[in-house]
Amino acid sequence: MKLNDLRPLQKKTFTGTYRLTGRVTCFDDDGFPYSKLRLSSCTDDIVVLAAINAMAIPERLSHMELVVVKGHVCVGVEESAILLTDIRRPLKTDVARLPALQTLPRTFCPKPEHLDQLIESVRALKSEHLQVFIKRVLERRDRLEVFLKAPASKCYHHNGPGGLLVHSLEVAKGVLNMIRINEPDMPRALQEVGFVAGLLHDIGKTFTCDVKGRPTAAARLCAHDDLTLEACAFGLAYLDKVDPQAAITLRHIWTSASPGARYGMPAAMTLARYVRDADGQSAMADNQRKAFNRREPQGFARLGRNAYWLPSLEVR
Repeated sequence: MKLNDLRPLQKKTFTGTYRLTGRVTCFDDDGFPYSKLRLSSCTDDIVVLAAINAMAIPERLSHMELVVVKGHVCVGVEESAILLTDIRRPLKTDVARLPALQTLPRTFCPKPEHLDQLIESVRALKSEHLQVFIKRVLERRDRLEVFLKAPASKCYHHNGPGGLLVHSLEVAKGVLNMIRINEPDMPRALQEVGFVAGLLHDIGKTFTCDVKGRPTAAARLCAHDDLTLEACAFGLAYLDKVDPQAAITLRHIWTSASPGARYGMPAAMTLARYVRDADGQSAMADNQRKAFNRREPQGFARLGRNAYWLPSLEVR
């Protein structure tokens, strides 16, 4: 390929804010150096070219860093390509204008359909404050890859790639289902807080495991539940200013005591129970599926130390 052979198509421009998820330096057939960049957002995963001697590229761009890019869609003798004309780091205003979770890299999600569910659910929230809160918690390059890639547990429920995201969505939806059954008149604003609490109930695991579910040093020193507030600290600081009632509600839900727990205040609202119960139901349902995965779905089956039973019933 020769960069000089690339010709821009009229009205075919390329712009956007992306995460830099890959970078390789190459030389074209004439010996001109260029960078091949992989750019990702929640909807796209694109490879673009940047001629090193023809444009200024910010120094020390790192993996997963946000960049704002402009360029042209070009055609050449052998292939087409997107050739950048500008690349820079975004301003805070650039990032603030983006839709919720726009910068989650699709390329890192083992099951993109679950990323689509996440995006749709969060953007459907009527509370702009909760959308911004979730952005501040999840759109952090030091943890978002774990949230998208990691399993929810090492050996049991949702233990495949992307299991943490799947489990988190199941718990959030489970909370809403319990509300509809038990408290259909609950205000929409409170329902949305319950959804967020379910979605982020395991966010502490982004500290205690890596993308493959292997325990980190933090896992040997801290329980993931104890790290939930720390993982959400940046978002909670924002909520404290714009919606303090939502902030304290989330704190209570995540820290209230379960039966038999040594620490924590007693649950003072049904949402705390709904999140706990939805968590247990999601985990047990997936474990039961795994226990009967390779055998007839009836009778007894085991997964680890746990036994599961499905009766053989006939419709008469």
